[in-house]
Amino acid sequence: MSKNKNANTLLRQQTLLKFIPANAGIKSADLLNKLKSEGFEVTQRTLQRDLEVLSQYFPIYSETDTKPYLWRWSGLGINRTHIDSISLTDSLSLMLVEKSLQQLLPSAMQRHLQHNFEHSRQLLNTLKDDDNAQWFDKVASVMPDSGFKPPSIDDGLLTKIQEALLKDQTIVVSYLKTKNTTAVEYSLMPLALVQRGHVLYVIAQDITEGANTAQIKRFAMHRFQTVTRSHEQGIRPQNFNLQQYLQDGAMQFGNGDKLALKAKVSEELAFYLNESPMSDDMKIIQSEDGSYQLSATVNNGWQLNWWLRGQGANIEVLAPRELRTRMRDNLRKTLAAYETKKR
Repeated sequence: MSKNKNANTLLRQQTLLKFIPANAGIKSADLLNKLKSEGFEVTQRTLQRDLEVLSQYFPIYSETDTKPYLWRWSGLGINRTHIDSISLTDSLSLMLVEKSLQQLLPSAMQRHLQHNFEHSRQLLNTLKDDDNAQWFDKVASVMPDSGFKPPSIDDGLLTKIQEALLKDQTIVVSYLKTKNTTAVEYSLMPLALVQRGHVLYVIAQDITEGANTAQIKRFAMHRFQTVTRSHEQGIRPQNFNLQQYLQDGAMQFGNGDKLALKAKVSEELAFYLNESPMSDDMKIIQSEDGSYQLSATVNNGWQLNWWLRGQGANIEVLAPRELRTRMRDNLRKTLAAYETKKR
C-alpha cells in the first residue's frame, strides 16, 4: 500500500470517528453521506470494514436490538477529544484564509491557530496525490490591483492595536495623514479592523478633544508611526454597529450620503454593469439612438469619483449637475496635462 493511500485511509477513519456521536446513535448510511460530503470516495463495504477495524481499537459499537443499526460511542468513549482533528475540508479552508487572518486576528488568537495552519500544510502535503487535497493548487484569490504591492505594516504596532481593540481600551498614537510630512498625535478608541483590498484600516473614535466631540474616523494601518496603549477602559459608542457602518458606505470614503446618478454609458460598460450592478435599483435602458442610459442610487464619496474618472470616454455623467461639473473640470485638467506645449 502506498504512503499516500495509507495516509488517506487514516484520515478517513479519523474523520469517521469524529462523526460517531457520544449519545444518540447514527445510521451507517448517514455516516457514508457525511464522509462523501467531506470529499471521500467510499463505498458501503469500505465503510463497514472501517467501522469493524475501528471498533477493535476504540470503544464504539453498533446496536443490534433494532433496525436500522445505530453506531455510537460506549460510556468509556464519551471523552473523545484525543481523536478530534482538522478535516481535509478544514485544512483547505484554513490555507485559503490564512493570509487575511494574519492581519485581522490578535496575535494571541493567531498563536492558537498556528498549530492548525501547520497541521493543515502537513496534511495537504501528505495527501498531495489525493484529488481533494490538490484543490488548493487549483484555486486562488487575487486583488484587482494592477500589481501594486500592499503597504508595509509594523507588526508590533498592529499587535498593540489588536490587543486594545480586543479589550476595549484606548490608545495614543502618532499618525501620518495624507500629504503630511509630520505625524499628528491622536487619542483613539479602536472600534474595528477592516481589510479593504490590500489596505488594512482601523476604525476608531477620535477622543483627542474629549468624548463630547468624538467622531468615528478611518485610519490606514500603515500610516501609524507609534502606538501606546493606555490600558484605560474605553466606552464603545452605543450607536456604532460595524455592519451598518459598512452598509452606509463608510468604506467608500464618503459621509454616508447617497446620490441619484444618471449617465450615458458605452455598450461595453453597459455590458459589465449588467453583470455587476452598481446598486439594487440600477437600470440601464438603450435609447433609440443606440446609446445606453444609466440610473442608479449610489454612495457619494471619493470611491465613486475615482471609479468615474477611471471610465474615461465610456461614461458621460448627466446628473447631478455638481458631479457633472466636477468630472468636466477634472477631464480638462487631464487633457491639459497631455497636451504638448508649443516651443
